[in-house]
Amino acid sequence: MIPMKKNKKAWLRIVEATIAVLIVASVIFIMIVRAPREGESNVREMQRFVLEQVSKNDTLRAEVLNEDVGDSSETVEYINSTLPGNWGFQIRVCEVEEVCGMQSFPAEAARKEIYGDEIFISSTLQDYSPKKLKLFVWIN
Repeated sequence: MIPMKKNKKAWLRIVEATIAVLIVASVIFIMIVRAPREGESNVREMQRFVLEQVSKNDTLRAEVLNEDVGDSSETVEYINSTLPGNWGFQIRVCEVEEVCGMQSFPAEAARKEIYGDEIFISSTLQDYSPKKLKLFVWIN
C-alpha cells in the first residue's frame, strides 16, 4: 500500500504542473494578443497626414470635389509620392451620406491588413458640394 500513496502523489504533482503551465501559457497568449502592433500606429498617422495635406491643397481639393480622381490624377500622384514605396493604396470619393468601401479588392492586398481612413472635403469658394475622400492602405 505504501507504493500506491507515493504514486498518487506523483500524479497529483503532474496534474498541478500541467495546470500551472496552462495558466502561464494563457497569460502569455492574452498579453501577445492585446499588445498594440508597431506598424498600425505609423500607418494611421501617415494616412491622416496624407488626407490632411490633400484637404489643404486647393488643386487637390478641387479634383476631389469634381470627382476627377482617376489613376493619373494629381491626387493619386501626390499620394503615391508621399506614401512609402512598399505601400499600396486605393482612394475613393463618395457623397457624405454614402457608406463606401473599396471599389475592388486588389490582388496584391490579399492576406494583408487594409487600413481605411476618411476626410470630408466640404467646399471651394465658388461651390458647396461636400465629398468624402477615403484612403485605403496596405503594406506589401
